[in-house]
Amino acid sequence: MKTILSFLVLFISLNTFSQVKKLEATNKVTGKSVYFEDGQRVKLTTSDRKKMVGFLTINDLQTISVNGIETKTENISSIKYFPKGGRTAKNIFLGAGASLLAGSGVAAAFSDGSAFALFAGGTASIITGSLLNNKNKSLIYRNYMFKIVEQ
Repeated sequence: MKTILSFLVLFISLNTFSQVKKLEATNKVTGKSVYFEDGQRVKLTTSDRKKMVGFLTINDLQTISVNGIETKTENISSIKYFPKGGRTAKNIFLGAGASLLAGSGVAAAFSDGSAFALFAGGTASIITGSLLNNKNKSLIYRNYMFKIVEQ
């Protein structure tokens, strides 16, 4: 009986002391919340327009830091999940589209018949690149309230 009681006290104490701090962004209209955990890679913009990309660290109930640069939760202008390497395909499409558009300008200057095809391909490539990787939306302070919670 003592061992069962000891294990029960151990599990309750582990659960009590293992609370994790998270940055909660709550939509002001719908009330839905998005959570950012300690160690996630984010892109953060502060109210004084400083932009930071890096790993999120939650210092206390009012302060977070991204790559060692601290900011208060009330100074967050926007934040989004920003995984490393997720924009590779987007950048390839945008670069290829830009080069095709430049090529269409050169072809048009020499009255080449392929200018329109290059222009259409470049435009399609840029549109495709702009639509890629838009699943992680920026959460903006006008629409969201930011606070640190313990879960």
